Amino acid sequence: MRYLSLILIIYSFVASAESAKTEHAKITIIGDSNIIKEAGSLKLGYKFTLTSGWHTYWINPGDSGGPPIFEFTTPSGWDISTNDWPGPQKIEYPPLMTFGYVDQVVFPFELKLENLDDQEVEITTKFLVCDDICVPEQATLLLKLKNQILNIEEDSLLLKKWQNLVPIRAPPDLVIKPAENSFTIESEILSSESQFFPFNDTTMDFSNKQDAMKGSLSFQVFNEFSGNLHGVVKTDNSFIEIKNEPVSLNKQTNITIFTAIFFAFIGGLILNLMPCVLPVIALKGLSLVKSSAKSNSAVSLNAGAYVAGVVVTFMAIALTLVSLKNAGELIGWGYQLQSPFVVAILATLIFVIGITLITDLNIGASLGRLEKYADGSGPLNSFLTGALSVVVASPCTAPFMGAALGFALVQPDIYSYLIFLSLALGFALPYFLIALFPSLVNFLPKPGQWMETLKQFFGFMMFGAAIWLLWVLANQVDPNSLLLVLVGWFSAAFGAWLITIKLRYATLIASIILSVWGVQLYKWEFEPIGVTKDSNSLSWSIEKEKELQQEGKAYFINFTAAWCITCKVNEGVAFTDATFAKFDEKNITYLKADWTNRSPEIAMQIEKYNRSGIPLYIYWNNKLDEPMVLNEILTENYLMEVVNEY
Repeated sequence: MRYLSLILIIYSFVASAESAKTEHAKITIIGDSNIIKEAGSLKLGYKFTLTSGWHTYWINPGDSGGPPIFEFTTPSGWDISTNDWPGPQKIEYPPLMTFGYVDQVVFPFELKLENLDDQEVEITTKFLVCDDICVPEQATLLLKLKNQILNIEEDSLLLKKWQNLVPIRAPPDLVIKPAENSFTIESEILSSESQFFPFNDTTMDFSNKQDAMKGSLSFQVFNEFSGNLHGVVKTDNSFIEIKNEPVSLNKQTNITIFTAIFFAFIGGLILNLMPCVLPVIALKGLSLVKSSAKSNSAVSLNAGAYVAGVVVTFMAIALTLVSLKNAGELIGWGYQLQSPFVVAILATLIFVIGITLITDLNIGASLGRLEKYADGSGPLNSFLTGALSVVVASPCTAPFMGAALGFALVQPDIYSYLIFLSLALGFALPYFLIALFPSLVNFLPKPGQWMETLKQFFGFMMFGAAIWLLWVLANQVDPNSLLLVLVGWFSAAFGAWLITIKLRYATLIASIILSVWGVQLYKWEFEPIGVTKDSNSLSWSIEKEKELQQEGKAYFINFTAAWCITCKVNEGVAFTDATFAKFDEKNITYLKADWTNRSPEIAMQIEKYNRSGIPLYIYWNNKLDEPMVLNEILTENYLMEVVNEY
């Protein structure tokens, strides 16, 4: 019996937890069990028990203070990780705001043992404890493994409690919406008690009030804040880590306001040659040829009206984009084509224009006051043609436009408007010159029968554009919604037939039919469908991208949409069998981010790369410090060069 008592005394001495005391704190190391049966990883924690009412600090202490530090020399066969930082609480000392822990805190860490040999290490911690005054203190702990017994305090419940307060990855549904000098975070896990704690002191005034409610958290940031938002957010009973870091990726993103204005002007000029708008502006060219038979003043009037339509529509889009941006929405160029309702209306409008061109309908000619616009050369017609040109230009992105528009939407409002105005002037330049110098029309062929033939040809091009928009809609909604649009096309064709046979009140009847259809379309609930995958790509997600980076695997991201004509042209020209064979050879994972329908996650990534729209192409491998933004216009040779060079 005496021997048993002696063994228990010795065991108690060996297994007693090491602790260190200072004037205002007691520090121990805690874990699940002090009996170590096998080598491997152990979850431990530095436990601080402070004088009642006193506190110590988080990794970002706020307006004053400093975080605890832990110093040690790792012994052979051991690996001691850097400690984790549980989410803090606000500690107010008006007008200062600090972040930390009151009365008690446990900083979890991990100890990896290669073997169970006897070993020990001294761990020195330096920390600041405060109440009405602050006192710097220091303590040294001896962490010792002897006869497979680790001298720690067993307290698995307390360790688990503080491990659960270590921030975890944000949920996929979380959205970060930047606005001017503010951010809004949206997620179902947020509550009225939520709070954002930044990791650095250059983000915000810590004492500013944050507006929290169920599902949303908003707060102000400094005027000079760079946009690198990184910190933790308190939820109902845990913490999540968020990061919204813009990336400086290539020389195109580091542009000035003057460069952006120039890029926008050149991009707008080139946009006239893109396939989206070519039929519409060619029709305007025909109407100017017709006007030249009257007088130079008629040419100037029509060209000027077209320019006005272009500028007014571009600025209306700019106003909408800037307003939505300031409201915290994630939007970009071509965003309206993510709405099935807009696509349906636009497809039907273009179909009706095609019918008008093929049949030479004089819609409205019997209405007297509108008769002067029915020949397609009146000022109102020119203005509306300019507006239509801008609307149908949305699916296209010309060279230089992506960098300019991406720059525009992260600048002060006045800069955004200047860049959009420059884009509009570049787009309208050919007709602006004709408005100033109407004699330029004389260089075009003289009016004749060829114009009627060419006009009918453009009518078929309009049918093709309408069919393409119908295909876009098919990638967004269910078959019943497509049927409703086709009913609208049928109604428009039937109305056109009534007008061509000169039925009495034909225009009125056709208008009533289309109005009834329009009301049904407005009330219709479009049922979205899932994204269609192809055999060569994987669906993009931020988790998949991070996983590939962590594994050091190369990837190529194609940000695309069914309504983006430039995207589809690039995919047809550049993404050939040879390209995919090269991807396979280089072990490059091809990811497709489909933005056909609204996706805040994709919109956030596009904005991260300083772009406001698509196409957007990203390439990364472990030789690159950061992802590379590729040109907006792709060729097979260009892709091969990028992959081979990098």
